[in-house]
Amino acid sequence: MKKSNFVARLCPCHLAFALFAAGLAQTSQAQTTDWISLVWQNDLFSGRDGGGYTNGLFISLYQVAEAEAEPLVEPTLIKPLSWLLNDGYDLAFNEHSVGQVMITPADISKSTPAPHEVPYAGLLTYRASRVLVNDNIADMVRTTVGVIGPASMAEQSQKFIHKVVGSTEPKGWDYQLENEPVIAVRRARVWRYELSPMIDTVLLAQGRAGNLESAVGAGALVRFGRGLQRSFATTLLQQGRTSTPTAVEDGWYLYGGFEADYVFNNIFVNGNTYRDSPSSDLRHNQLSFTAGMSYAWDAFSVTFGYKSGTKLDIHDSSRDSFGTLSFAWKL
Repeated sequence: MKKSNFVARLCPCHLAFALFAAGLAQTSQAQTTDWISLVWQNDLFSGRDGGGYTNGLFISLYQVAEAEAEPLVEPTLIKPLSWLLNDGYDLAFNEHSVGQVMITPADISKSTPAPHEVPYAGLLTYRASRVLVNDNIADMVRTTVGVIGPASMAEQSQKFIHKVVGSTEPKGWDYQLENEPVIAVRRARVWRYELSPMIDTVLLAQGRAGNLESAVGAGALVRFGRGLQRSFATTLLQQGRTSTPTAVEDGWYLYGGFEADYVFNNIFVNGNTYRDSPSSDLRHNQLSFTAGMSYAWDAFSVTFGYKSGTKLDIHDSSRDSFGTLSFAWKL
């Protein structure tokens, strides 16, 4: 590989981590309680390898502040969307995350993917979120930016991981989507209803827009455990492909739920936006189910979850089933 190409592929990584570092710098601007989390998602937890969402790895910083503390400054990418949120809150938290995502066809042993299967695609992403909590209602806005294509370096990551663990070598990355900058914004709200001191229901409504993905949806989650009121806002981070719920402050819970979405576009299925590329036919109506458990000590939290949903494309080449392992600790 030529040095110039190598440097060009590293630049998006540098940009993503620079944005994450900017989030870390904002931590010192207010009196906050800060958390770091590592999240690993993989389809091996479902007993399969390849065919849709196959791997995601994320590192996140969470800044949490009570209403009476110094105001928590919203992330830079959120400021244009701040008008979507109310001014007052009991609790606020910001999220800064960087991550890498991989999508593959069903049979990764083939050098040439079958026609109409979802294409190989890698995504390197940075996202910023702002959540405001008032009593039993929590609102969130999120902006996600990144690059899809060879610049994400997903090919190198998957081949390295598969070599280490002895899995099937993915041979079709020459047919991955081309480099393209992506963006998506998300607005979501959850409502918590206490059924008993140890059981609650959390209802969700959300919308997403961008060339990465556009969709509207709603869902519900039932939780059984302790400390439910303190952690219900983290269910905003649970819904979707790249996040997971978290118990906090010596809480714990078991959870199960569903989400129904109408998806207008998804670059992982539709292919590149502005050029010809491999693609499949998007399934617009999608339904997903999720279950798991989360346990928190005073300064640590561990979560394991599982998600299974309808295929992303109408040819059933892209299942949406994977497990999530998350570990968070207070700074």
